[in-house]
Parts: sequence; C-alpha cells; structure tokens
Amino acid sequence: MNLGVLFAFGALFGWAVGDFLIQRTVRATSIIKSLFYIGFVGAIGILPFVINDIRTILPDPANWPLLFILAAIVILAALANFQGLKQGKLSVVLPLNGVELPVTIVLSWWLGHERLGWHYYGLMGVVAIGIALTLISSFGHLKKIRLEKGVFYALLGAVGLGATSFVVGFMSQSMTPLFTIWFSHTSAALVCLIILMRQKELKNTVSQIWRHPHIIFWQSFLDNASWIFFAFASTFIPISVATTISECYIAVGAVLGLLINKERLKGHQYLGAAISFLGVILLSAMAS
Repeated sequence: MNLGVLFAFGALFGWAVGDFLIQRTVRATSIIKSLFYIGFVGAIGILPFVINDIRTILPDPANWPLLFILAAIVILAALANFQGLKQGKLSVVLPLNGVELPVTIVLSWWLGHERLGWHYYGLMGVVAIGIALTLISSFGHLKKIRLEKGVFYALLGAVGLGATSFVVGFMSQSMTPLFTIWFSHTSAALVCLIILMRQKELKNTVSQIWRHPHIIFWQSFLDNASWIFFAFASTFIPISVATTISECYIAVGAVLGLLINKERLKGHQYLGAAISFLGVILLSAMAS
C-alpha cells in the first residue's frame, strides 16, 4: 500500500478520537488553554527533528509570507473550531465539519493545480455523501440545525480547516512536513501564551494540567500526530485525496460517539457509514 494512504489512515483514526478529547479539554479548561497545550506539545516534541530545517527555512525572507499565512489560518481555524466544539453538540458540529472536504478539493484544484481523473472526484463525492448520511440523525433535524448553539463557529471552523488542510499540504510539499506542523503549532502556542499572560491565567493553565492530565496529554498527542500523518500523506498522494481519506474520521467519530453513548444508529446511518468506508477503500486502492 502507498505510504501516503497509510499516513492518511493514521490521520483518520487519530482525529476520530482526538475530537472527543478536544471537546472534553475545551470544556474542562478553555479554548485558549486547549490550543496552547496542543501547540506546546508540538513545539517541544517536534523541535529535535527540525533543527536543520529551522536554520535553512526561517532565515529566508522569501518564506515569510507563506509562513505568516500558514500560522494565521491554523490559529483562526482552530479557535473557531474549538469554539464550535465548546458551544455545540458533536451531532451538530461534526456534520458541519464535512464542509472541510469540498473546500480543500476546490483549493487544491484552483490554487494547487491538482488535476485528477473524474473517477477520483466521483469517489470523493461518494465519500462526502456517505459521511453526510452517517451524521444526519434525522432529516427533520436538519431544519433545526441553524438554531443550535455553536453552528456559526463550527461552520467557520470547517471552512478554516479546509483551508488549513490545503495550506499544510502545500507547505509540506514545498518545505518539509515536520517543519510545517512544528511552525504552525509553535505559532499557535506563542499566540495563546501571550493571551494567557495578558489574562493572568498562566499559573492556572499549568495547574489544570495536574487536574486533567490524561485528556490534556492525549488530545495534544493525537492532534499533533494526526496533523503530522496528514502532512506526510500529502507529500505522497494529492492533497485532495489525502483529505478525503482522512476526512472519514468524521464518520468514524460519529459512530464511536453513538456506540459510546449507547445510542442506536438508524438504517440510513449504517448505510452512510458503509458507503463512506467503501469509498475510502476504493480511493485508497486507486491512490496506491
């Protein structure tokens, strides 16, 4: 199997669990603290592997505009997404995250000049339909979604995550995957650190690590690992393909959530999960 496909599956399963933990961390601490924990773990954990990249990439002024765009998109998208997770229900927020997929595909085609065969785009559409069916608990519920809390931020975050996926993939191809994730997460950590210092919340931020060590560690580890997997995947296969495969985390996460909460899936949800998984398997086979 193609390494890019394996990395994309790594991102898929990492994000499937990671969203639950991020939501718990955000509600137990705060949005800024949760993002700071993720950024700090990435900044420290990845640093030993990117020393040479830092010496060659950062001093070059030609790279600064792209690095600024990367940092800005990652931070703003994460803040909006986390706000949606904090305010809203996963059953509402996760379906809206599906907007990320078409955004990335369009950006990959428009700015990244990716040109794939119709069968690739057809399978991407199949996966998107499957994800949508999995996440819609009832079609009557769709009429009420606009009234749910966190919808605006979840939708804004989904668009931002689509842009993030494209920018991370593009930067990973032009620079290196590890440096891309290190720089974006270090930038997020520094911005959050400044905010926490201005709010005089730094001491409380540290103390909450001892109160919620497990969820903070695992949300930080899984989010960093998932983005690293995705970044490497985009260097082996097209960004839009890597995004489609990893985007199936939404369906996996929804199914896990329903199983953990002892809720029963409806017939169309089982069908949607089967369609999305089948589409991902076929797409993975073509990409290999």
